[in-house]
Amino acid sequence: MAYTLQTDRDKDILRSLVEHHVSTGQPVGSKSIASQAPHAVSPATVRNAMVNLEDAGYIARPHPSSGGVPTDKGYRYYVDTLLRVRPIAKRDRERIHLELENDWLSVQELLSHTAHILGLVCREVGVALAPKLYDGRLERVEFIPVAHRKVLLVLTLTSGLVRSIVAELDADIPADRLADATWFLNERLNGCSLREIKGQLDERLEDAPQSKRKIVQLFIQYSDYLFDFEENEKTHIGGTTYIVSQPEFVTDYTKLSSLLQFLEHKRTVAHWLSERHHENRIAVTIGRENGQNEVKSCSVVTSTYRIGDMAGIIGVIGPTRMPYARLMSVVGYTARYLNTKFA
Repeated sequence: MAYTLQTDRDKDILRSLVEHHVSTGQPVGSKSIASQAPHAVSPATVRNAMVNLEDAGYIARPHPSSGGVPTDKGYRYYVDTLLRVRPIAKRDRERIHLELENDWLSVQELLSHTAHILGLVCREVGVALAPKLYDGRLERVEFIPVAHRKVLLVLTLTSGLVRSIVAELDADIPADRLADATWFLNERLNGCSLREIKGQLDERLEDAPQSKRKIVQLFIQYSDYLFDFEENEKTHIGGTTYIVSQPEFVTDYTKLSSLLQFLEHKRTVAHWLSERHHENRIAVTIGRENGQNEVKSCSVVTSTYRIGDMAGIIGVIGPTRMPYARLMSVVGYTARYLNTKFA
């Protein structure tokens, strides 16, 4: 029968070992755990418990004579069962407010800075994934004359995000005809997701009256640019300089190089982050749970934020030896703060 952590003593020992190792980066011996135990316990008792923990796969020993370090399984049990959730520290909260309270010129600029601040505050790699515009719903289309034979074509989503392009005309079109065609487009497309519009554009506009057809064709002509979502589904990464100084990577250049090369391929990172399941809570994946070989020695803490009816992802990537409670509180708070910025 597999060994399970049934007693409070076993759980306290594993908790102490994880937290001591996270703090020091060194294998943890029975004497260190015994001296910090909340209840009187001898080093011999701790050693016996550590043997059981090792046999069950919760801890490992780098060398036969050394103390124990948590395995992925040990960290998983710690996060799921033993972690003491704490509110975000005042210092971290104030730093996030100070850095993100400005009026940003664009969502992308704010997300880029968010990734940087998460890296700075957490001393890990910070990541921020912009929402998928495919999921946004159209609020209105506008044609705005800006110059001779030029109009500004604007898409506004219900979230407040805007996408625009200057369209070239063969000849000037009277303002009343622009307004009339704009009304037709909004009547057909308003409230639809951009995914629906992209897939059904010709069908939705095929019966446009002749008087509106030229402007409708102009909209269709420029739709490839307006629905160029790859440009908008950007992954922002900050704090790689902090990960370089982590002991796990200082002593293993191959591991560090593999991680940094993975982070350079932002489209791959975006796809990888998009597959995470949050279920309205913070997601934590540890080691091999991450799927990608390049991050099998890392843990990833992420949360979702919302812009209207669209969701994006922020988080941190670091070695499995990370202060989970603190990073979860920072990531969760930052996501909630972004929600207020986008409200």
